[in-house]
Amino acid sequence: MKIRFEPFGVSGQVKQNTTVLQAAIEFGVKIESFCAGRGTCGKCKVIASEGLSAPTVMELKKLTEEELRKGYRLACQAVITSDVVVTVPEESRIAQINILAEGMAQGSVQMEPWVRRHILRVPAATLQNQVADLQNVMRTWNEHHGGELKFTLSALRQLPFALRERDGHIALVLADDQVVHIEAGDGPEHILGIAFDIGTTTVVGYLMDLESGERLAVSSLLNPQTRYGADVVSRILFSIENESGLQILQHEILEALNKIIANTTHAAGVAPENIYGMTVVGNTTMYHLFLGISPAALGRMPYVPAVSATLCLTAKDLGIAIHPEAHIWVLPNIAGWVGADTVGVILATDLPNHEDTALAIDIGTNGEMVMGSRRRLVACSTAAGPAFEGAHLSCGMRAAEGAIDAVSIDGDVRWHTIGESAPKGICGSGLVDLVAEMLRAGIIDARGAMQDGQALRANGQGHLAERILQNGGQREFLLVSSTESAIGRPIKVTQRDVRELQLAKGAIRAGVQILMKELGIGPEEVRRVYLAGAFGNYIRPESALTIGLMPRFPNAKIVPVGNAAGAGARMALLSISARERAARIPDQVEYLELSGRPDFQEEFAEAMLF
Repeated sequence: MKIRFEPFGVSGQVKQNTTVLQAAIEFGVKIESFCAGRGTCGKCKVIASEGLSAPTVMELKKLTEEELRKGYRLACQAVITSDVVVTVPEESRIAQINILAEGMAQGSVQMEPWVRRHILRVPAATLQNQVADLQNVMRTWNEHHGGELKFTLSALRQLPFALRERDGHIALVLADDQVVHIEAGDGPEHILGIAFDIGTTTVVGYLMDLESGERLAVSSLLNPQTRYGADVVSRILFSIENESGLQILQHEILEALNKIIANTTHAAGVAPENIYGMTVVGNTTMYHLFLGISPAALGRMPYVPAVSATLCLTAKDLGIAIHPEAHIWVLPNIAGWVGADTVGVILATDLPNHEDTALAIDIGTNGEMVMGSRRRLVACSTAAGPAFEGAHLSCGMRAAEGAIDAVSIDGDVRWHTIGESAPKGICGSGLVDLVAEMLRAGIIDARGAMQDGQALRANGQGHLAERILQNGGQREFLLVSSTESAIGRPIKVTQRDVRELQLAKGAIRAGVQILMKELGIGPEEVRRVYLAGAFGNYIRPESALTIGLMPRFPNAKIVPVGNAAGAGARMALLSISARERAARIPDQVEYLELSGRPDFQEEFAEAMLF
């Protein structure tokens, strides 16, 4: 059977019982799928008039009667039964998303590189002094530096040629205490390193000059694992339920890292083989998938990782396209749901040395948060769900071009989109803005219930009342009309969307309340709040406070710190002391498992209110 995807013109042969989504993945057609093909998100809509199986129960639930009449199907549910032409509408295509690469500057870290270049001038052996090459190099090394050196086999193979090419003038490249490369003369043109932040949704790489500390290039990609699920739980399940699931997920992330390496080295005009050091941060699940270690135990009680320690590997161990002997340091995890990315945030914000109490919070599909000072640090993680990243919302989308990212209601409804283009949907920061504005305007009440048009008219808000629609058993708020949108349909926020946000923000707020309770403090004692990650960087703090995402901290300065996890990875790349501090962080932080605390459910129920 043959399938052709329009408007891409991509086609190919498929086997029996293949879904449209499986075919799209096989042929490189990018279709949104937040739920790992379970049909629950409804984002993988395609159009086909024939050649597919009958609509499933899930499709009948997720698609309207009008959509079904027009040939809309869910790609993850529709099985190909004969030759078929499938159209992927714009709303279902994976767009180039806005990825936050900037974060706290690593300038505060003192350069103390663990990858170094050393120039030696080794005297030639003679008939009277028939010293072996390695012994000769070590003798010269000890005269000038001292200390034991270890050599990789590949470096030993380079030694006899390099030593004689320039009459003993050689360069040693050391990663930690190991010689990984030997070259005649002054050695490679550049001594480079790369730091990675592997996020659930995005991957960012920073190419660094390890001798000057200069950032040469940065590149980012949508994590290709997202096609197997938007959240870590979906990917854990994929790795368990599919025979080659773990290998597929590891291959996807390694391919993404190698693509970023190619992009950054090309942009900087340097050679990938001159990268001799690499650091990696990511949440605990990404840590396991990157290493090809099963994350299955993270998905069931008591949620323990297979490995949580700092690891040092080589590029050839993993197939990373840099110098094969380069050292790769993977920073440690704190717990099953608080990973090395949080370690990076703690390192970048220097929480262990804060005199006053501070809160660092990274909001995504999970909300990781750390609170305390040099006296005591406590951390927890809450399952915020994908609402903050636009998933599982009726008109939700990632932070890509056309996403509504800001909303105001002042007499009329105004919105702003990423890229200043016609709107296609709403992303997380836009939803927080909208709900905050709806609260201020009285369109929803403290319980999150959307008011009917009659109540708004009684309050003299007839222009807003016209935006309240009834669809079956739930109310909807018309944000963008079909004539204004880029998708030819209205963009509406439903009562269910508001509930999704309440669940997400309630989990975050409850986690913060538990941390304060554990430390025995009130909001007035917190002096600084660090908002990490893309969502924390783009969200308007006042909107976050209006919906009760976190308490109002009257004496605290709110500081968006961008990709602080990436900043921590860069610090560990540039400084051995910073890397060693990162390795100690898990021992300095107390992890609170919220699932076993009855008071969390109490806090959560209260925090769901606006």
